Amino acid sequence: MRKPPPSLLVNGGLALVLAAGAGGSYLLLRGDAATAEDTGSAQVASTATAATGTVTRTVAADGTVTAATTATAEFETSGTVTAIEVAVGDTVEKGQTLAVVDDADAQRDLELAEDDLDAAEESLDRAETDAETETAEDAVDEAEAAVEEAEDAVDGTVLTAPADGTVIAVNGTVGGSSGGSSSSSGGSDSMGGETESTDSSSSSDGFIQIADLTDLRVTAAVAEADAADVAVGQTGTVTWNAIDATSGAELTAVAPTAGSSGNVATYDVTLTLDELPEQVRLGQTVTVAITVEEVADVLTVPTAAVEISGDTGTVTLIGDDGTQTEATVQIGLEGDSSVEIASGLAEGDTVALVVTDEEDSGTGEMQFPGGGTFPGGSGGQAPGGGGFPGGNG
Repeated sequence: MRKPPPSLLVNGGLALVLAAGAGGSYLLLRGDAATAEDTGSAQVASTATAATGTVTRTVAADGTVTAATTATAEFETSGTVTAIEVAVGDTVEKGQTLAVVDDADAQRDLELAEDDLDAAEESLDRAETDAETETAEDAVDEAEAAVEEAEDAVDGTVLTAPADGTVIAVNGTVGGSSGGSSSSSGGSDSMGGETESTDSSSSSDGFIQIADLTDLRVTAAVAEADAADVAVGQTGTVTWNAIDATSGAELTAVAPTAGSSGNVATYDVTLTLDELPEQVRLGQTVTVAITVEEVADVLTVPTAAVEISGDTGTVTLIGDDGTQTEATVQIGLEGDSSVEIASGLAEGDTVALVVTDEEDSGTGEMQFPGGGTFPGGSGGQAPGGGGFPGGNG
């Protein structure tokens, strides 16, 4: 029988030694893991003290800074714009001239209407019979109405501010068309904020837009799952994402119908601000936390201290000597970060804050040089490339 080369015997022996050592290490590690499993799946990370305080539950939503009052101005008379007397950012007063269109056609129509009225009045003066008089009177009435309409058209060549505020958009240029229309509308939006418009046209944005920047509010979209919890009169906190500022707020309106954000149904809510932080601008994004439930002067512990099941929970009491004892407690309000303890604890009791094994980031596997793991590892690789049983190498 041919003897194996000495180098092969040495390598084989080395592999057996490494395998035996690694196997022993694995068994030692598994023994520790089994001990941990025997003592429970949680480890005490830190402790907290039961104390009297306030428990708060909030609903969070993303929102935008908007103006409480906006106004849209549009020319009543179409024509070529000859002047725009304001720019974005200008402060204007109600009735102030904003822009003008060429009034030549409107003036000509007014002169013709006035001539027709003069002729109708002359015919009325010449009427002799009752029938002639009645016909002439009708003609005068029609002519007077035409004059009034023509006068309105002349007035409509001058666009004035429908309200005090700041110009936030100018949607036209000198030399362009005014896009006028003779209709007008105004009122309040569905969220309870006032809106004003004058001489609306086919452009929903209007020729010039004005907003009251001294009275800003926040509109936010609350998810359908939280909508039943929010109500007018609740308070909250608004946090600006860009300027590192916060303000208290009050919920003043909830939309009666749902909109959508992505594939999620949402309900728009409006909040008035207690104060305006510096650098707040129209259109800024914010995060809103609406307080939907709150209890004060109650016994509380952090949420991480309680395993909750219905209206009861389990806590781990820490004794003065470090001993741990499980206790059942009655739960009141479950807040964002703390829980109301109705019974089962006393003020000053020390409880454990628990971190479960699922929150650990480790995989429970032991990594060896070359990439091997024990047992069931994908490598099973020893230094130099030799394969251990159960490895893929």
